[in-house]
Amino acid sequence: MSPAITQVRADADAVLQGRLEQLSPLRGQHLFITGGSGVLGTWLLELAKVLNERHDFGLRVTIFSRNTQAFAARWPHLGREKWVTLQDGDIRYFTELPRDVRYVIHAAALTDRRVFASHPSAVAETNTVGTLRILRAAILLEDLQKVVLLSSGLVYGAQPWDLPRIDEDFGGVLKCNDVNAVYPESKRLAEVMAQCAISESKLPVVTLRPFAFVGPYQSLQLPWAVTDFIRDSFRGGPIRIMGDGATVRSLMYYSDFAYGVLLALAAGRPRTTYNLGSEEPVELLTLAQKITRYFSPVPEIRLRLGQAGHDRNRLVPDMTRMTRDLGFKPTVSLDDALRKTIEWHRLAQG
Repeated sequence: MSPAITQVRADADAVLQGRLEQLSPLRGQHLFITGGSGVLGTWLLELAKVLNERHDFGLRVTIFSRNTQAFAARWPHLGREKWVTLQDGDIRYFTELPRDVRYVIHAAALTDRRVFASHPSAVAETNTVGTLRILRAAILLEDLQKVVLLSSGLVYGAQPWDLPRIDEDFGGVLKCNDVNAVYPESKRLAEVMAQCAISESKLPVVTLRPFAFVGPYQSLQLPWAVTDFIRDSFRGGPIRIMGDGATVRSLMYYSDFAYGVLLALAAGRPRTTYNLGSEEPVELLTLAQKITRYFSPVPEIRLRLGQAGHDRNRLVPDMTRMTRDLGFKPTVSLDDALRKTIEWHRLAQG
């Protein structure tokens, strides 16, 4: 086992310590995960591997994705497990779930901001039609226990600057005449489709609204602030921040994210929506400074003031409901998340 995989396995084991009872409804179950070859799906398999090998959970997992063969070739320690089934396909044309599936995680979506501009209609179709397809298939299962729908914290629209955290009842405004709204608007419609399924068929759907995350398996080519900062630091800098660096975000480590999804699957209340993310706010300038301290020489940070469309904003969740209802608590601080992520990329690069 490579050092990078060893680190991930240790993180997966750590996040499950003392939490097996909460996940006990999943013992012996067949889980179906759409979009399962992405970062979240990879982490869910890492947790499932620990649950099976160290705690005899007897999980079986089917991963549905357009990239399963590439996934198996890149991460054979997961993709070639006997309890893992890889199913290739496009979620927009999905028709049928295996009859013995009782738990479904719908994570398939187009999330790359570069695609929002180049192929916005594909984003809308994948996020909406794909959700409708999986919900219709789930309705046909005789013993379905839970569907977890992965939505997005972006459905809230602009968070008021003077509101420290957003709870699940906040309703912001999106500009529907702007193509940049295609992702959050399509996620909003996906949530409405879930509510339709609940109303018409009493489908046991739990909706999660994820925020921002960082950790192993996350590509540094993604156009997010944290991945930009880490990638540019590996290159020696400079780190470029659009604006004055006062924009506020929060970041959760991927092991906590994956555990939160499994917890919602096992214990989440149907017909309930939960935020999932870190409540620890950080300004982008501070985030860049935290990252650069793990590199020598320390990369330069450059602010690009006066850039159109880069006014300061904030996006931080209120996790009260998830904590109160499910007892969820993150286990990895922001500083540890950044350190672990940078260490993993160093190990993965050899």
